[in-house]
Amino acid sequence: MKPSDFQKTIQCQFESKFKKVVKGIVKNYQKELKRRKKNEIPFCELPEIIVEKFTVWDDYETDYTIFNVCGNDIRVYDDELAEALKKLSDRNRENLLMYYFLEMNNEEIARVQNISRSGVFQNRYNSLELMKKILKEEK
Repeated sequence: MKPSDFQKTIQCQFESKFKKVVKGIVKNYQKELKRRKKNEIPFCELPEIIVEKFTVWDDYETDYTIFNVCGNDIRVYDDELAEALKKLSDRNRENLLMYYFLEMNNEEIARVQNISRSGVFQNRYNSLELMKKILKEEK
């Protein structure tokens, strides 16, 4: 049975509308791809400083050497530095750790160690010189 003229007209109208809709979808898709290409950067092309903002570093106790000074646990990440600190006497090690990690001044350290301020300074200076020697020997 042949379709009537009315059915052909309806079919043509439907096909016309359908083609317009498909063209619109394709046009929108291409427009979106252009927008993405213009605004998006591949992850591999991001600068290192931006990638570091998105990184997560796992923190394990075994990654650090822990020194207890004045009831505070001081974590030293660098193994060479930790080994050099271990080779110092307890007083000199504590002097350095209190000054650089606990941010105590000479007066506060002198009170804790029961020595003079100049003694604190001299101990720290000698400790740093000794650590320089130790670290140079290891390299």
